[in-house]
Amino acid sequence: MPDMIIVESKAKVQSIGKIVGEQYVLHYCLGHIYDLPEKELGIDIKKDFKPRYVQVRGKGKLINSLKKSGEQCGKIILATDPDREGESIAWHLSRLFDSKKPIKRMRFNEITEKAIREALQNTTDIDMRLVNAQQARRVLDRLVGYKISPLLWKFLKGGLSAGRVQSVAVRLICDREKEINQFVPDESWSLTGDFSREQGPGGIQAQFHGNRDGEIKVENEEQARKFEAELRGLSYKVESVTTRREKRRPPAPFITSSLQQDAARRLNFSASKTMTIAQQLYEGVELGSEGVVGLITYMRTDSTRVSSFAQDQARDYIKDKFGTDYIPSKPNVFKGKAGMQDAHEAVRPTNVAYEPRLIKDNLSRDQYRLYELIWNRFLASQMRSAVVDITRIDIAGGDYIFRATGTVLIFDGWQKVIKAVKEENGNNGDKEQKEEQKLPQVSEGEPVNMEDLVLKQHFTKPPPRYTEASLVRVLEEKGIGRPSTFVPTIETLKKRGYVTMEKRSFIPTKWGFIVTELLSKNFKDIVDDEFTARMEDNLDKVEEGEIEWQKVVADFYETFVKELDKAEHNMKYEEETDVKCKECGANMVIKAGRYGLFLGCSKYPDCTYTEPFDPISGRSKGATKKSEPVPTGEFCDKCGSEFLIREGRYGKFMACSGYPKCRNIKPYIGDFDCPKPGCDGKVVKKITKKRKTIYGCSKYPDCDYVSWYPPIEDEKCEKCGAFMTRASLKGKTVKKCANEACGAVYEMPKDEKKEDREDTE
Repeated sequence: MPDMIIVESKAKVQSIGKIVGEQYVLHYCLGHIYDLPEKELGIDIKKDFKPRYVQVRGKGKLINSLKKSGEQCGKIILATDPDREGESIAWHLSRLFDSKKPIKRMRFNEITEKAIREALQNTTDIDMRLVNAQQARRVLDRLVGYKISPLLWKFLKGGLSAGRVQSVAVRLICDREKEINQFVPDESWSLTGDFSREQGPGGIQAQFHGNRDGEIKVENEEQARKFEAELRGLSYKVESVTTRREKRRPPAPFITSSLQQDAARRLNFSASKTMTIAQQLYEGVELGSEGVVGLITYMRTDSTRVSSFAQDQARDYIKDKFGTDYIPSKPNVFKGKAGMQDAHEAVRPTNVAYEPRLIKDNLSRDQYRLYELIWNRFLASQMRSAVVDITRIDIAGGDYIFRATGTVLIFDGWQKVIKAVKEENGNNGDKEQKEEQKLPQVSEGEPVNMEDLVLKQHFTKPPPRYTEASLVRVLEEKGIGRPSTFVPTIETLKKRGYVTMEKRSFIPTKWGFIVTELLSKNFKDIVDDEFTARMEDNLDKVEEGEIEWQKVVADFYETFVKELDKAEHNMKYEEETDVKCKECGANMVIKAGRYGLFLGCSKYPDCTYTEPFDPISGRSKGATKKSEPVPTGEFCDKCGSEFLIREGRYGKFMACSGYPKCRNIKPYIGDFDCPKPGCDGKVVKKITKKRKTIYGCSKYPDCDYVSWYPPIEDEKCEKCGAFMTRASLKGKTVKKCANEACGAVYEMPKDEKKEDREDTE
């Protein structure tokens, strides 16, 4: 009986199957087969937060197939991803099979023959510490989501949500936007001198530094002009020349967050795109006669650790390609951040022999670009430091000092492979970055001449908005979330309408600000980054076996349930604005209603004036005072009261004037007289038994007028004066007279045809 290996994806079946051969049966599970129920809490709080797992919808046939295959095999080997999520999936899979069936866990960080063979020889039991850490995370997230989200629906609108990580992320984005809005720029001036030499070629461009006592900041134009007058009349010489040598260490190999950040900076990839392509490279790509080959190690990791095998492989490659000068005396080791799990290696190529240029034809354009980024970064991480000489020249004129700095690359080292890219830290200050100039060889005491003095005004800049890359970096630095949660968090922010993207940067919407404000007032821990980071540390302790997962959840829930009770009675959102009510002149307030945000008069209920409010732009959409009900002369067939034309969320409709005792309503399509000669009825919209829309007379059955074609407002037939309809004849949209006796047809203008198409989409 062959053993069965269960992996998560179809791609892995092919790539691993090629390695293990026919002695194993391979099957896939496509992620979770059991999870908490979709439409209920699924957690028994009174029974120590026991989760109730149900079969994931749509997985019935797959589960039956797994069971059937398992019955015909010997040992079951669970080869899901090597992280908490993968361990949880493996645990659920184990429940499918007979308890007497031997079940083992197989873990690997790369899909290569060496890694797979070693993993098969070193199978273990399922690690319940990892499973419990994942259970704790899932239960915490479910409690937060299922308990807070209904409050947001009740007091704001449907479709909103809260979460341990997403709510902190929204708060960070909103706080940054407030910083930007409150930022007051500071003025400064730079004075740049262009100096020529008397004793040799080459000029020097130097910045005004100050005097011999220290740096002088020039704060306004008046000061700048005063210094200009003094500086132009002085004689100058080289005061000092200092040179220091500096080593620039190579960057560490990628972890999940740094991969996402660098792919955003260099390739303009979103975080989700980066992870999707990385998954493809990890699971395997067809390389001609070699078949499917996994090109990179597991891409969800927070460790910079690299195996000695991979280090040796890289050092051999570097020696062959670049020479021994580029190999460090011992392999480079990088210190990871505090609290990292270190369960997996860094993201690296599985074999440096697969040079990007050699397999380019086997990869899509995006696969190639990301693989080249990973390959170059890993190779650079195993090379010697770059060496630069940093030279500083001080030029003196009287008591004043100009300073020039230049850098000379002495040894490129790792920069032979990649060039450094500055991170997106923004520029809080300062003068625009300038490329480092190449300085000429000069001697102390050498005279120089000022050829020109350029004055330039500068203003400090606000901190930049978060991009996907910089948000991931901050979340990682603060210990919020884990490699597997960054992408889902970002996608949730977009999906819920809490942020929009502009030039690759996050801009919070009004909904983002409102939800953050309400959560901050009612659930301060949920939006507190320090609390969320401590919770992540507790989950790590569960994984390490230091604490029971139920205790982590219970400690959180004790405070959380009290906050829930208070929020149920106190949660409310109103924000005063400086917009004036067009009816009474009072200030308008932003309120949340059943259908979203709107501006309402602060004098309500004395004044009922309202305007719609756009949560994206944060501005009023303009006045929309509801019109007064208009009598129709038509009477209700249920109570005999007159029908009125009213205005609702979806436009005008006919409603009985006997409301609320009588709730009879009818569609309203406009004021169209029945085109039948001698009939005083109105054309109304009707729905047939087969749910088709028709237009008939309100006097039916006394009048049998009926049409498939909708009336056109303010359009009269040139021949008989009846209203026109929008008809479709022989595949063309035309205007057709509603009067059957006339039947005139006119061509529909192109712009009206376009409107017609848009109305039907």
